[in-house]
Amino acid sequence: KAKRVRTIFTSDQLAQLEKEFARQQYMVGTERCLLASSLHLTEEQVKVWFQNRRIKWRKQSLEQQQAKLAKMGLATPQRSPDSQSHHGEED
Repeated sequence: KAKRVRTIFTSDQLAQLEKEFARQQYMVGTERCLLASSLHLTEEQVKVWFQNRRIKWRKQSLEQQQAKLAKMGLATPQRSPDSQSHHGEED
């Protein structure tokens, strides 16, 4: 199976996609079809863009929450599960 070619969005397409995302994080059905058509993209391209944008949005939201907690002195540094096991124990 051939690897899918990465879509390069124009600045106008990105601006419109971001505008729609600000309005609603999920785009389905007729709305997605109309948006794709107006931007000269496929529905699949719009669907994947929204999926990826939601991931970015969640990551940014999490980072903002952690920054707020850090300012209040409540945040604990993120550690991998491996680094938390057996610290300070002697055999």
